[in-house]
Amino acid sequence: TSEIIFAPVLAHYKVYIIDEVHMLSQQAFNALLKTLEEPPAHAVFILATTEPHRIPATIVSRCQHYEFRRINLHDIVQRLRLISDELALSISDDALSVIAQLANGGMRDAISLLDQLRQLPGEISRDDVLQMAGRVPDQFLHAVAASILNYDADTLLSSIQELVMSGRDLTRFLLDLSAYMRNLLIAKVSSDPAELIQMTSAGLTLLKDLADQVSTDLISESIASLARLNSELRFSPDIRTSLEIGLLALAARLGGHPVESVAVAAAAPVRRVSAEKPPAVKAGSRQETAGRPRPVEEIVEAESPQTTEQVDSSLKEEKSDKEEKSDSALSYEDETLRIWQAVLEAIKEEHLMDLSLMARPARVSRKEKVWTLAFDHSLKGQYACISEAESRETIRRILADKLGESVQLEVVLEDEAGADAVSAEEDWVLKLKRITDKRSIPLHIDEELLKGGSK
Repeated sequence: TSEIIFAPVLAHYKVYIIDEVHMLSQQAFNALLKTLEEPPAHAVFILATTEPHRIPATIVSRCQHYEFRRINLHDIVQRLRLISDELALSISDDALSVIAQLANGGMRDAISLLDQLRQLPGEISRDDVLQMAGRVPDQFLHAVAASILNYDADTLLSSIQELVMSGRDLTRFLLDLSAYMRNLLIAKVSSDPAELIQMTSAGLTLLKDLADQVSTDLISESIASLARLNSELRFSPDIRTSLEIGLLALAARLGGHPVESVAVAAAAPVRRVSAEKPPAVKAGSRQETAGRPRPVEEIVEAESPQTTEQVDSSLKEEKSDKEEKSDSALSYEDETLRIWQAVLEAIKEEHLMDLSLMARPARVSRKEKVWTLAFDHSLKGQYACISEAESRETIRRILADKLGESVQLEVVLEDEAGADAVSAEEDWVLKLKRITDKRSIPLHIDEELLKGGSK
């Protein structure tokens, strides 16, 4: 500040630009305030910040406030074209549009990227710009988006493999994929998407064709899911595996075919086995034995019809008792699951979405007035969250309100759960979690898409 008092030698003013001024310490603000209270006539201060609320009121009151805006794409493209013509740089209009998009309204960043592209030989294309910026081409994003919406697992996995081998940033790719899905939504709902989407005519044609094949709800669910997956990747020790599992799970929920086929294939053998008739096998074995000579000791007196009828009657009664017990157990489990799902909905109604998502994978069992929430060992984060006193008390309170009586709530790990525990999760989700836990693979399941989606 001691140099501010001296007048400039050549110019009329001394201009001091302080970028990110909100980062100054309190002592620095106090020193700056002394200068701003009685500034020299030749001194001009420009204080730039993205967080004006962090600047002391004593400083703000002595400044004129100007809201800077981002430079629009058209102005950036025009400026870049002027610079490239002066440099005799051969570059396509599509490439300049991509540079303007990547600059995000900043002329400095746009010029810096254009300067890096000068080293490339020949005419600079749109793909050259994307390659230089570490992005993927639109055709690649189109293939990945189509493989997710149509559940083409082979194409999806091979695309991720190609990304890894090319050294691309997987997190950056996920953001680009989200942006492509946003463009897909615009192409679906807008009457003139060309005005809102910066893309080549060929790429826009592909985008419209894909948008015609899917519903608006499906695209919206994809965008929301990708946003949640992106937040999960920040804490994943293995980004590639988490990305593969997350995208495959998303594709399975959106496509629906693999989940349904697995469920049918698993249920069909049970029905076929129950339809078999074991007595026919026993009859065949008796005939074969009767055709061979037998020792005298093996000859036994045949059962009388009355005895057979008594045995059949007792077997039917025993079977009926077992069925009644089984139906009673199923009814008890169904009632437990119904109450637990009502509790989860009540938690959401209290705007405790995080608590609801954490509690959803729990396996629930009850014995008289004691309710137990059991978590798998792969869900230790959820277990720790629900084990907190505040979370446990909230669930216990809502559970007591639903039942109309006081209850106790216990939170345990999976091996401590009872055999009659039930879960609000679908069976295929539980199986997938057990498989990934055994192989130490990070897993993220989109809770919103568990409700299902339709093409």
